Amino acid sequence: MDQIDLQIAYLLGKDGRMSNREIARRIGIAEGTVRQRLAGLMERGVFRVSAQVDIEEVPEAHIALVGLKIDGRRLEECAGEVGKLPSVLTTMIVTGRYDLIAVVLALSRRTLVEFVTGQLSRVAGVKDSETYVVLRNYGQWVPADKLSRMMGGELGPALEELDRGPKTQPEGKGRTTP
Repeated sequence: MDQIDLQIAYLLGKDGRMSNREIARRIGIAEGTVRQRLAGLMERGVFRVSAQVDIEEVPEAHIALVGLKIDGRRLEECAGEVGKLPSVLTTMIVTGRYDLIAVVLALSRRTLVEFVTGQLSRVAGVKDSETYVVLRNYGQWVPADKLSRMMGGELGPALEELDRGPKTQPEGKGRTTP
């Protein structure tokens, strides 16, 4: 990422709904340049724009940090497996007392216990874990799609339908854009 890419990222980080036109105006480049750079960054998987939820506004959701000691020969494999567990927001290989740190989102103490004693215990190579429940959060925002999927309950099938793509409106129905 060069300086222009970083400026685009900065502006979208402050306001993810900012238009390409406004970004271009603030940086002093053409709108087409912003559009091309964003498309390239997204295609390469370097950048994405997504909705985030302030977890402090969802009182039933809990964040926990789980420190994991791993069989050294399986570190990368375990990191990948743990990262795929539904409650995990992110997994990091770290230095210090633990080999991995997983940031976990749980909708209750019961789901956190199930994560640690059930899901995590089934990952081969995990030797030990220690869980830290976050009592108050300052600045940790959670991807809205992950939170919605976890909280979905009966909304689950509707979310799966949204994943399949846009609905088509029957002829003559819905809003038209001039």
